[in-house]
Amino acid sequence: MGSTSALFFDIIINVAILLLFFRFLMQLAGVNSYNPVVLSTTKATKIVDVFGRILPTVAGGRVNLAALVLTVLLYFLKVFGFKYLNAQPTGGAGYFILTTVLSMLHSLVSILKYLLFAYIICSWILMFSQTRSPYIDVIQELAEPMLAPFRKIMPNMGMIDLSPILAFFTLYIAQMMLSSIV
Repeated sequence: MGSTSALFFDIIINVAILLLFFRFLMQLAGVNSYNPVVLSTTKATKIVDVFGRILPTVAGGRVNLAALVLTVLLYFLKVFGFKYLNAQPTGGAGYFILTTVLSMLHSLVSILKYLLFAYIICSWILMFSQTRSPYIDVIQELAEPMLAPFRKIMPNMGMIDLSPILAFFTLYIAQMMLSSIV
């Protein structure tokens, strides 16, 4: 019974964290707010608007502190709830906070790797089918800020874009460094 409830809790909290995190990323990347994917994500995360009255957006409206704080709080709840439901000790407060922050960073790197992989697949779809969809637009707009620094240092090779390879390599190194800490 405990493992089933822990699994159910983990699924629900991960969906909530993912929605809030994507809302934060979409606003950070400046994704077109009239895109149907952005509108549905905004509608699903109305709680951010409630907390947005307390925590303002900064950096010219790009950094939504309410979405970020709610994501962090949900991640703390996830780690604590998972340990509680599996009857594991949480340790001291410092250890609990450090473990949660490292887990959040590990999850962030994983999400960015999946986003980069989705960007590569979407670029192939665009190249072969020449059709666009709101999902492809959002994925491309989310990945562009991540790829922009790598495009500055990579040579222009025409149709071949090697910046995702360098971004994958960088994310892989970051993931290895985080894994060695944990």
